[in-house]
Amino acid sequence: MTYRSNTAFSIPATLAILGLVLFTIHRRNPGFVQAAETAKTVIHITFGVDGAKDVDWSGTISPAPARLSGWQFDSQDGIDGNRWKCTAREETYWDTPYERSMGPTSNRDKVTRKGVLAEFDVPLSGDIQVETKQGRFSFTVDSSLWTGPRVFLGNRVEVRSAPLAAALSPRPGVEDYPALLETKDGTLWLASQSWDGDGDQIYLRRSAGGEWSPPEALTSGRGDYYRTAIAQDGAGKIWVVWSAQESANFDLRARSFDGKRWSAPERLTTAQGSDIFHALISDRSGNLYLAYQSARSGNFDIFLRIYDGKKWSDEVQVSSDPAHDWEPALAAARDGRVTIVWDTYAKGNYDVVSRTYERGNLGPIVPIAESGAFESRASAQYDRQGRLWIAWDEGDWNWGKDYANLIGEKGRGLLVRRQVRVAVLSNGKLREPAAPIFAAIPGGFRQVFQQPRLVLDEHDVPWVFFRYRVNLPRHVKGQIYRGMWRLGATGYQHGRWLPMIEFPEGYGRIDAPVSAIAARGQIEVAWVSDGRLWPAGFPRQQNLLLTAIPQARESTASELVAYTAPAENLAPPHPNEASDLTRVRDYRATVGGRNLRIARGDIHRHTDLSWDGNRDGSLNDAYRYAMDAAGFDFLGVCDHQAGESIPYHWWMIQKAVDLFTIPGRFAPLYSYERSLPWPNGHRNVVFPDRGRPVLEISGAEERGEEGAGKLYRYLRRLGGLATSHTSATGAGTDWRDSDRELEPIVELYQGYRNNYEEPSAPRHAPARQAARFAAGSVWSAWAKGIKLGVQSSSDHVSTHTSYAAVFIDRIERHAIFQGLKARRSFAATDNLIVDFRMGGHFMGEIFGARPPVPLKAYIRGTGALARVSLIKNNRIIYTAPGAGPEMNFTYTATDTEPGESYYYIRIEQQDGQLGWSSPVWVRY
Repeated sequence: MTYRSNTAFSIPATLAILGLVLFTIHRRNPGFVQAAETAKTVIHITFGVDGAKDVDWSGTISPAPARLSGWQFDSQDGIDGNRWKCTAREETYWDTPYERSMGPTSNRDKVTRKGVLAEFDVPLSGDIQVETKQGRFSFTVDSSLWTGPRVFLGNRVEVRSAPLAAALSPRPGVEDYPALLETKDGTLWLASQSWDGDGDQIYLRRSAGGEWSPPEALTSGRGDYYRTAIAQDGAGKIWVVWSAQESANFDLRARSFDGKRWSAPERLTTAQGSDIFHALISDRSGNLYLAYQSARSGNFDIFLRIYDGKKWSDEVQVSSDPAHDWEPALAAARDGRVTIVWDTYAKGNYDVVSRTYERGNLGPIVPIAESGAFESRASAQYDRQGRLWIAWDEGDWNWGKDYANLIGEKGRGLLVRRQVRVAVLSNGKLREPAAPIFAAIPGGFRQVFQQPRLVLDEHDVPWVFFRYRVNLPRHVKGQIYRGMWRLGATGYQHGRWLPMIEFPEGYGRIDAPVSAIAARGQIEVAWVSDGRLWPAGFPRQQNLLLTAIPQARESTASELVAYTAPAENLAPPHPNEASDLTRVRDYRATVGGRNLRIARGDIHRHTDLSWDGNRDGSLNDAYRYAMDAAGFDFLGVCDHQAGESIPYHWWMIQKAVDLFTIPGRFAPLYSYERSLPWPNGHRNVVFPDRGRPVLEISGAEERGEEGAGKLYRYLRRLGGLATSHTSATGAGTDWRDSDRELEPIVELYQGYRNNYEEPSAPRHAPARQAARFAAGSVWSAWAKGIKLGVQSSSDHVSTHTSYAAVFIDRIERHAIFQGLKARRSFAATDNLIVDFRMGGHFMGEIFGARPPVPLKAYIRGTGALARVSLIKNNRIIYTAPGAGPEMNFTYTATDTEPGESYYYIRIEQQDGQLGWSSPVWVRY
């Protein structure tokens, strides 16, 4: 007997139909109902629920389904007709435990559950028979399989209904950002964005009777677009809104359809600064409300425009705090109110707030979730009683603050804990469901489930769609990911959340968008899946998928209790951070007749687009962290091979740079990481301009047979630079290659690991590692005469302890790039000021002089200084003891033998914070 390997529930070509796929629901259970009977049913059978290892669950099912697919099958499992073979084995998984202090990547041994997904094309009558090596059982398909699993064989097997996904054809490219709408006549509309390798297009499809139209392009040519929104106005016109970049500025554009033809594209925003994260909704009268996040005056605020059937209003500013405000959502009540919900960093952490537009005026800002925890990314909808339901992400206290190797508990990383919260605002009081939503999530997935999309069905039953993290086995060879993200859903009824419904085709990145609406008597769902397969989890083709899940037959009273805010309460690790940042930003250094300021940033930040990004946040999380929690002036997202050599990932990474650029305030860099083992080492590649191709890694480079020559030629041709990191590790280099112009700086310290300055320095690498890779220390590079300035960046997981600081004349991408090339940089673990010179020359410079030449340093710490050490040619020649947070010193070297020497300073505070200047090189 031949079994075909089957590693995930796939959609055969025969199912690439035009139309939403509905489900057969038996009428015996009155809890759920749908608008129309169909002939499609998917049953998910899970084996090994008890966790027993090495159990053979091979078996058969009858009647034979139209299609049978494996769930969490690997290469040792397979399908043959209505038979399967599979064994629940114990495997070692990548792990992501809840950490109060950051630890290294950990492992976890557990038994991998197996399962099958049986798809039936005809309505079922009678029992389904299942026979396995562990016994036989039977069950009848009815609607109760949506409310929770049935268990068999001593609670070792679970049976559940599952959503059946349909892909739309033709597929114009890499599809993303769906937005669903049901119009007054019952037609479904779907707007989406697609990338074809050269640029984006905005498309629209419609379905009037279960058959979807081909995609219709709303944009001409290939552009640079971001997200779609769709709504219908009072006259019946369909409006689609998207953000488009032209002349280095993202503005909102719209087109409307009057039933016969589309209008010309209309520009809805004109301000200099990105207008993004737009939401569109209609009120009871058919007026349209467009809320969006807009970069004005150095920060993001929330704005609103209203269309009254004739024209769009002037912009209304909804928020005006100097802090950033993010990702608005809209909800329209039956009485005409429209509420904008967003999250703000006004109090030094993310809080969810709302503001209601009523009778032509905006009301006051109303707090929804305002603890010290991470509370963001709200989704909201009014019920028929006029109550506002809201779902949002809740993370840790001190999100994005001090979280690094070798430091105690002070803050949390970007993805230590992230859970959905749901609450109801009624008559000014915040309440929540009597049962917590995490009770619906299987225990292994409760630590991180996020990105909620809330929708009320036609009977006011709330449904929440979300992404949850699934860690993967370690044994897989080749292209792998440590974790992937699945789509799940739950609904609240009769005082409990239904056990989580898993979407078998729900794989994708963390922030893969979901659109869900109550329509046609069910919940219509559109989402993005990138085709990942168990157990490798590597992204493949990204498509839009559609399904529907049944809604409740009738309304049920929502059991609500008083809302309870998160109880954790970590003290702020930097209570004076605002004044520290002001001091750093206000500092000026005169260098060569130019007045320079300090730009702070991070050149090495990973996201979930990296194969090992299971503990990192999304691409958008990285920018929230940089702009808010860290208060940076620039950021370099450096995912491996620009997102594992997936072209769309590199397109997304580069687009994010443009989306979040705020002229004069925040200037991120185009960057990625090339990861090679010793002796070539890991290098981050940085460009000041967009559109540079990714340089693939050759086998000769992997084996160490080819050095950095190819990289240097690539950088010289395209105008980039590189910076090595973790140099004294197996991911480092012995400095066999160098180029002063193309590799001017080194990542001396990173919060994820250690200080690679020299083996006895503070926060140095473990002794065994330091000894084995001693040739990779930065001292070794300097001893070879390699001219490297210094910077500090985070790499994975760590936050708020790694700062790359560069002296520049303005916050602008090219200025930052030139400052790095000139080595006018220093590294720090806190918001220090470091100004180091020799004679009339600034750190990073190379010059000749006749002795004696005085060395001058100015240091301003964030706490009392312990000592400042002056180092010459890998030897400490002078130590100045600290006496408060500030120090000025002058030192004139007396041992000035002929030849070249280098000098730099190392700063140590009493609280353990560190700083390093770039060297100066002088030839006497």
